[in-house]
Amino acid sequence: MLNISKHIDNEWSHLKDKNIFVSCSGGVDSIVLAWILNKINFKVKVIHINYKLRSKESDLDALFIKSFCEKHQITCLEKTINLKGKKNIQERARNHRYKWFRHIIAYNQDNYIALGHHKDDQIETFFLNITRNSGIMGLACMLKEHNNIIRPLLDYNKNEIIEYAKLNEIKWREDSSNKLNNYRRNILRNIIIPEIKSNNINIGDSVITLIQAFQKTQKKIEKKITPISVNFIEKGYITINKLKTLNTFELIEFLRQLNQPSSNIDELIKLYNTQKGKKIKWGNNWLINEGDRLLEKKELKKKLKFVFKVEKIKLLPNKFNKDEIYLDSNKVSGLLQLRNWDIGDRIFPIGMKGSKLVSDIISDAKLTSQEKESVMILHDDKNIHWCVGLTIGRKAIAEENSKNIIKVTVS
Repeated sequence: MLNISKHIDNEWSHLKDKNIFVSCSGGVDSIVLAWILNKINFKVKVIHINYKLRSKESDLDALFIKSFCEKHQITCLEKTINLKGKKNIQERARNHRYKWFRHIIAYNQDNYIALGHHKDDQIETFFLNITRNSGIMGLACMLKEHNNIIRPLLDYNKNEIIEYAKLNEIKWREDSSNKLNNYRRNILRNIIIPEIKSNNINIGDSVITLIQAFQKTQKKIEKKITPISVNFIEKGYITINKLKTLNTFELIEFLRQLNQPSSNIDELIKLYNTQKGKKIKWGNNWLINEGDRLLEKKELKKKLKFVFKVEKIKLLPNKFNKDEIYLDSNKVSGLLQLRNWDIGDRIFPIGMKGSKLVSDIISDAKLTSQEKESVMILHDDKNIHWCVGLTIGRKAIAEENSKNIIKVTVS
C-alpha cells in the first residue's frame, strides 16, 4: 500500500506555507489526517464542534481531541453548540460547521480547511445525490480542493485509513451513532451499498470513475457559463435567445453561479417562454420578461445614514441602554470612526473571554437581511468598541474610576 503520509506530502506540498485547520470529530479519518499533516510539518490547527448530541460520549470526544492536540503540540479551537432535541440535526450541524469554515477562510486568504472525507464517503455522496436529482454538479460530488477547502484522503478508502492508523499506533474514537440507521447516509453505508457490493464487488471503482467523468464535465460547464453569468451581473439582463441555447445542466449552473436555487429552473424556463411583462422572484429582486431579454429589477431599499455624537461627562449613569456607550478616552487609540460591519471584524465583548466575530453576533441576533446590512460598528485605530445596538466591547469601556469619560450615541 502506498504510504499515505508520503502521498499527501507530495500532492499537497504547495500548501505547506498555509494555515491548515483540520476539522476533527475524533474519528479515525480526521485524527489520521491531523496526525499526518502535523508529522510532515504542515502548519496545523485542529477545530472541533461539540454538538452535545450523545451527552457524555460527545464530551469524551472533545476531551480526547484536546488530549490528542496537547500530546502533539497542535493548537485546538473548540466550540459547543447544543443541538440535542432539535429538528433537522444533520443539516443544522453542517450549517454550523460550514459557517465556521467560511469565517476562518474569510479572516485570512492563507487559511485552509482540511476535511477527512475518503473514497467511501465519496461513493455514499454519489448515491445520495442521485436520489436528490442534483444534476451534474451533485454527481461530481466532492472536489479535492475548492474554495480553500481540501480533502487529502479522497484517494483512500476507510479500511486503508484504519490500517494506517493501526500501523502507526494512532488512537481514535468510534461514533456509536454511525451504527444507527436513523439517517439516509447511514442506511446507504450500512445496508444498501453493502448489498450492492455483494452482487458487484467492483461497484466502488465504477462509481469513482463516473465521478471523475462528471467532475471533468462540470469544469467544462463552469468554464462555459462563467462569462455568461458575469455578463448578466454587469449588465443586469440576459437575452432570451442566449438562454435558449443552454441545456438543462447549463441553466442549473447559471442559477448556481448567481446564487439562485436550482429548483428555480422550471420557473426560469417558463418565464422566457411566456409573454412579455411576466416576472418571477429573483432572490431579493425580480426577473422580468421584456420580450427579447430577461431583466433583473432590483427592489429599492432605503439607504440609512448614521452619525455619531461624542460628549464629555463627569459621572457614569445609574442605568445603561443599548443605544449609547461610555468610553474611557485615555484607552481610545486614535480617532473614533463609524462604518458598516465587514466579514472578519472582531470585538472583545463585555462579560466573555477572548473575542467574537461580529458576523456571529449579528447571526445570533436573528436580524432581517436589511437589518444585517444596516449594522454599524464604532472603532478606533486598534479595536472595535461597539457593534451598535447589539454588543459593547470591553477594551476601552469606562469604569467608575475613569477620569476622562465620553458618551457616544449613534443616530
